[in-house]
Amino acid sequence: MTNTILKIVLTILAVFLAYEVYESIASELRYRAEVEKVEEQVISKLDNIRLAELTYKDVNGKFTNDYDTLINFLKTGKLRITKQYGDKDDSTTVFREEVLYIPILDTLFKGINVDSLAFVPPFDTARFELYAMTITQNNVEVPVFKVVDPHPFDKQRRNPKHPKQPLQVGSLSEASYSGNWK
Repeated sequence: MTNTILKIVLTILAVFLAYEVYESIASELRYRAEVEKVEEQVISKLDNIRLAELTYKDVNGKFTNDYDTLINFLKTGKLRITKQYGDKDDSTTVFREEVLYIPILDTLFKGINVDSLAFVPPFDTARFELYAMTITQNNVEVPVFKVVDPHPFDKQRRNPKHPKQPLQVGSLSEASYSGNWK
């Protein structure tokens, strides 16, 4: 009788431990999948901010570190497009240029909610940190910007000593506009 009870208790204990091992592995896999999904959303948003900053610089000659200025620019700004007809080097054709101004919001940011551009997905409660300045590189003044996710979803990216740093695009030390996820 005691032997049977011991076998039942050990069987239950073995099943419980097997479930705990399975669940610890499965929960890590679910977490990694969720991290990947959230980081795709963050990267997409960082790409949009990069495009907005580069467009702002093309029009204004510098980057901005203010989201209100950037969003207002996206809503009201226009891109200058020059269409050329004919060949200016061919004397047998008539050459002319036509300058068009097209709204930025209707072209580069069509279908994107620019009002939420500053907010970190998936909860949209924290704002990306936005920096802009001018540095000297090879004796030339170069405008630079950097956008950083202040509260990474991934626990590893929150640890400053871990090789996986928070997602960011741009740099304040060199003229680089790429993201650190590439």
